[in-house]
Formats: sequence, C-alpha cells, structure tokens
Amino acid sequence: MRKFWIVFAVIAVLVGGGLGLLWLAISSLEAPAAGAEGRVLHWRASGGYPEVAPQTLMERLQAGDVPTFSQLVLSLHRAARDPGVETVLMDLRGVSVDWAQLEELCVAVTAVRSGGKQVWAYIESGGDADYALACAADRIAMAPEGNLMVMGVATELAFFAETLQKVGLEAEFLHVGEYKSAPEQLERTGPSDANREMTTALVEGRYELLVDLVARGRARPVAEVRRWIDTGLYDGPTALAAGLVDTLLTAEDLLAELAPDDDLARLEDYALTGGSGGGRHTVALVTAGGTIYPGPSRRDNFQGQILGSDTVIEHLTEAREDDDVAAVILRVDSPGGSALASDLIWREVERVRERKPVIVSMGGYAASGGYYIACSADSIFAGRGTLTGSIGVFAGKMDWSGLYRKLGVHREFIHRGENALMLTDAGGFTPGQRELFQAQLERFYERFLAKVATGRGLTRDAAHAVARGRVWTGLQARDAGLVDDLGGLARALDAARAMIGAAPDDRLRVRTYTEPLSWLERAMLDALRTRAGRALATAAGDGPTAVPEPLASVVQALLRAGFADAAPLLDGRPVALMPWREVPRTP
Repeated sequence: MRKFWIVFAVIAVLVGGGLGLLWLAISSLEAPAAGAEGRVLHWRASGGYPEVAPQTLMERLQAGDVPTFSQLVLSLHRAARDPGVETVLMDLRGVSVDWAQLEELCVAVTAVRSGGKQVWAYIESGGDADYALACAADRIAMAPEGNLMVMGVATELAFFAETLQKVGLEAEFLHVGEYKSAPEQLERTGPSDANREMTTALVEGRYELLVDLVARGRARPVAEVRRWIDTGLYDGPTALAAGLVDTLLTAEDLLAELAPDDDLARLEDYALTGGSGGGRHTVALVTAGGTIYPGPSRRDNFQGQILGSDTVIEHLTEAREDDDVAAVILRVDSPGGSALASDLIWREVERVRERKPVIVSMGGYAASGGYYIACSADSIFAGRGTLTGSIGVFAGKMDWSGLYRKLGVHREFIHRGENALMLTDAGGFTPGQRELFQAQLERFYERFLAKVATGRGLTRDAAHAVARGRVWTGLQARDAGLVDDLGGLARALDAARAMIGAAPDDRLRVRTYTEPLSWLERAMLDALRTRAGRALATAAGDGPTAVPEPLASVVQALLRAGFADAAPLLDGRPVALMPWREVPRTP
C-alpha cells in the first residue's frame, strides 16, 4: 500500500508540474487586444487579403493574423461609426490586391472619412495600388528618401505552342464563343484578333479606373493625373513638388505626431475581434473563392485556392435552413473552373432563393463558372474593376505522343469501342470525335445561356450578344445588363436591408461559416510564427527557385496565365474558365 501512495505522489507531481509548465507557457504568450483600445487605428497594409479564410492550422500559421478581405472592409465601415476611433493611419508597404478589391477599400476608407475620422496614409515604397489607396486618405506622407512608382496598367499575354512543340507536345481544344480564348495560350504563338480586342478593352478600363481613383482622391484634373502616370517614377522631393503627396516624414515621426501617448491599436486586431454586428436582422455571408472543382474547398500549394462545390453547397444549405437568416450574400471571387461543379452550386443557389433573397457581391473575378453560380441571384453587384462574364466553355486535351517518341517510349493500345481512345494522350481527335465534342460543348453553352437569360431577364439572343466567351469589367457588365449595379460588400448589405424590410441605417448581424480563432490559438500562432515563419515562407516559394532558367520563366508564365490552378481539369471535361488572369504588381 505504501508503494502505491509513493507511485501516486510521483505521478501527481509529474502531472501537476507538466500542467504548471503548460500554464506558464500559455501565460507568457501575450493575448491579442480585444478590439480598438486606442483612438488611433494603425493599419500596416502589405501583401494581400484573402477572400477565403484559412482552414487548417498550417494554413493559419502561414497566413498569420491577416484578416480576410470581408473582415477588413467591414472593420473599416465599423470604425467609421466607432466613437472610440478618431484617426486611421494606413501604413502602406506593398499592397497586393486586385482592382475590384482596391476600389472597395477606397470606398471603405472614404466612409471612414465621412464618419468624421481623420485618415492619414504613409508610403515608403509604393506602386499603383498603394498610391490609389493612399489617395482616399485626407493626407499622404512619404518617407523623405522613399520612392513611388505610379506607372499605369500593363498585362502580358504568353503563348506556348512553339515551346510545347519543341518537347513533342500539342494542345487540341475546342470552344464555344470567339472570345473564349483561354486555350489560345497552348495552341497559338500569338493572340487572336478577338483576344487582343478584349484584352485591350480590359487594360483600358483598368487604366481609367486608376486615373479616376487618383483624380477624385487628390481632387486634381484628369489631365494632370495622366501626366503624373506618364512620368511614373518619383522620389520623395519630386512627389512632394508635383503634388502627389502632402508632406515628407518618417514613419516614426508621423506616429509620434498622431499618437504621442502611444494611444494606438492594430487594425488587424480590431478586424479579427470585432464580432459580426449587433442588429436585429441576420444575413449570411457565404464566400465562394478560388478555381471551381467538385469536392471540398481547400488550398493547394500548386493550384492555389480551390472553390469546392461540396463546401459552398454545405454553407448555402445551412443558410437556407437557418430560420434566423433573412438573406444570403454570396461573395464570389472566382475565374471559373469545372462546368459540373459550377452547375451544382447554381442549383443550390436556386434552392436558397425559394426561401430567402440571394445577393451576389463580386470580388476581383466572377467570370465563366464564377458568373454561372452568380447569374440567378436576386441582385448582383460588382466593382468597376471586377472581371466577369466570360460566358462560354472549352474542353480538350494534350497530345503527348510526340514526347513519347522523343523519349523512345513505344505504346500499344488494345481497345474496343469507336471512341475508347478519344480522351487519351495518344494523338489528337479524329474528325468524328471533334464533331461529337463540339456538339456537346454547344449544348452546354445553350444551357449556360438559358440560365443567364432567365436570371437576368434577357432573351436568348440578348444573352448571346454579351456572352460568346467575352470577359467584361464590372462597369462594362453593368452597361451590358450582366450585373445590377456597381459596389462592393457594403452595397450588397444595403440591398439586403431593402429586401428584408430593414431601415437603411439598421445594423445587420453578419453570420459567416468560418470558425474564428480563439485568443489562445492566435497567441500560440503568433509565437510560433516568429520561429517558423521564415522557414515556411521559404518552403512556400519565397526563397530562391529550384527551377533552372530558362524553364523557370516558362513555369512562371504558365502560373501567371492561370493554367496551374486549372491543369487537372484539362482532360476533356467541359471547363468554364475565364481566359484572362492578372497577378497584382507590387513594387
């Protein structure tokens, strides 16, 4: 018996000591602020803000405590009403957002100013996005030895047919719509006339958006802003002399001026702990971001963000069956993807609409399959810079037979059935197979048109006139009848208020379907990031590439073209994917 108590005492000491050490470790981690405890909100803006929240522990560790884009926008609108917030300081350090997100942030910052708050912007080294966002502030400060690059808008069209031929590969794709030009990058050595026309219009639209954001923000004539952009490159003194900025200060001096008593709070903490509103009415916010695939949503290191039909349908179903939810806002940020998965999501949107309103808020991309899942909503809102439309379809395959010959690989197929080899990589399509394939794509296109025509109140011919695979900006899409009006998430919330009978100034409770981080998870992740962040960044590809030149440039061009995230779909399945992608440029 005595031995038992000795063993028990030893175990108790070990367990108690272990728990004590764990508690000390946890206690040593500084819990994040519960909200804005300072009158100055400090927003250190760098990199991007994901539309879809990270799900796994590893994704959260890599992402850090960066809020989602919706959280960021809603927090700025909340700051506009918060009596405890007097000033917002935007410390712009290389913002990487798309054009629709950029405009939405400018609108949110303008709302902060309209709420009677002072907004400052600070730039050390900035590009187009940094400067356009800075122009929404009351005043802009720049580092004395900083640099500013406001150089306009450009895009690259890369074509790989000749590259593929050199290694014995040949692409063969069929499409519906002369503007459905995504396969051109694999089949041609230059753009078609339709592709060049469409891309030129998109670049022009984004250039005009940049000019407008700067001209309105700085209250300068458009002609003067165009001259600023044509010059493009500025240091601190030349930016001040030209009127692009208001003063030259270091970050430390500006902080000392705005918050001399260190009465400061991080906007990130404010965004992540701000709750979902306290109104009488509840709306659901369902985010559909990434390339559309069947199955669950996830993030892939090669393909990027995957918009899984299973996950989005699950969230829509939950919102449909929740009696507390009065309306659903579907936030779409997708270039499209699988035609099948797009249709599955569209059908669930239709089911939700039988019980409550559905409002679509478009992010940077809501094209092809992304437009498919949006077209039947009660209202659709897009930013001027949103890329949408691309109503069309393509499908095809890669012929690897030339590469096999170069490698000395000899293959023999034993088969039964006239078209048993139609989707193999051993040769192209026969004339009969091409005819069969094209007919299938034509039928899908007509079904796509019918959904657009019904959802948008158009005739079939009117829908076809603005379809044909063409990508439109949000402004062009509004004029073409593909969206109802311009605006971001705040505009969608206004529409939801009107549809459920709430007053225009009523606060809404926003219900999302992402599990928020607890304070303990956030503190632990913050501590781990200090040690693991650099290694993870290198593993994620921020370090030197292991791919040798010139292959690295080809791989990078393919990634920029958007084919990496769609590669698994290029096996003969119908694909509703937009032909034009852009990676935001940072300094």
